[in-house]
Amino acid sequence: MKFQKTNIGQAAKLLADNNRIALFAHTNPDGDTVGACVALCLALRKAGHVCEVFCDSDLGSSIAKFEETSIIRKQFVGEYDLFVAVDCGDIFRTGEFAKLYDGFERTLTIDHHCGQFYSRFNCLYDYASTCQMVYEILHQMGLTPDSTVATYLYMGLCTDTGNFMNRNTDKASFVMAGELLDLGADITKVCRTFFREKTLVKTRLIGRALNKLRVYDDGQVVLLYITQNDLADIGAELTDTSVLVNFAVDVDTARVGIAITECKKDEFKVSMRGKDVCVRLVCEEFGGGGHDLAAGCKLQGPLEEVIDNLRTEIRNRHVKRLRKGKCTIEM
Repeated sequence: MKFQKTNIGQAAKLLADNNRIALFAHTNPDGDTVGACVALCLALRKAGHVCEVFCDSDLGSSIAKFEETSIIRKQFVGEYDLFVAVDCGDIFRTGEFAKLYDGFERTLTIDHHCGQFYSRFNCLYDYASTCQMVYEILHQMGLTPDSTVATYLYMGLCTDTGNFMNRNTDKASFVMAGELLDLGADITKVCRTFFREKTLVKTRLIGRALNKLRVYDDGQVVLLYITQNDLADIGAELTDTSVLVNFAVDVDTARVGIAITECKKDEFKVSMRGKDVCVRLVCEEFGGGGHDLAAGCKLQGPLEEVIDNLRTEIRNRHVKRLRKGKCTIEM
């Protein structure tokens, strides 16, 4: 397959020119992939297209509170003219649909990670969120978001900027937020759901993780972890663990925060956040990736070995600079 770089206008034309469209959210979905997929799907349906959204994972409790997410399917059905991977930095982020996606001829990636070229058409921009790209694509298509679509676009923008606190937040983020507010986006529900409310199960999970908090390198690296036994004991799901890394990086001395979750025996999902340290470089060493200050990967082996491997990689890349106060994302 010949890979082609595609701009916003060309992506809009591709969507306009194809009637039956399948959208794929990434595995272990967050607010950006779900917001972008649901917003794009609803807008395309309103414009007369046949469109479905597929994701191989269950939705987190916060995302599931939004009614229209019920359109997302876990099992693939139907025939389509175009496959679109939304907010997926590589083909494996489509999860169990990766083989199906890879075997389809007409594919389009819409993603803000500036990741791999794996689709026939690749629309990749270094934006604050993929929802920002979808917003511009809809504008290019001449489609004005209604209040529901605006709410889902705000979901992605708000969550991927950390409620406009992350380094990726820029002027365009605030301009888009204001325009979505004018379009009727329910910003109160989005902010309350993702940044204030927590289920009792998630609250107990946070407490368990905080009791296991570890600090290294004079408090500049903060780590917490959750095992399968913890999840079973509390009655939590993997999706409930997405908030944990924030409690690590929010420690005032921390420059790197790490949350480790045991997915199955001796297999761990790692989420990393940095304040001024490029955690993407660390995660890439283990086959993962993401953004400079927010990245993830998966590691296998006993827990303590996983922790040691992460600490070694961080130390090799960063600790000397950390101690000198010279570590930045430009490394």
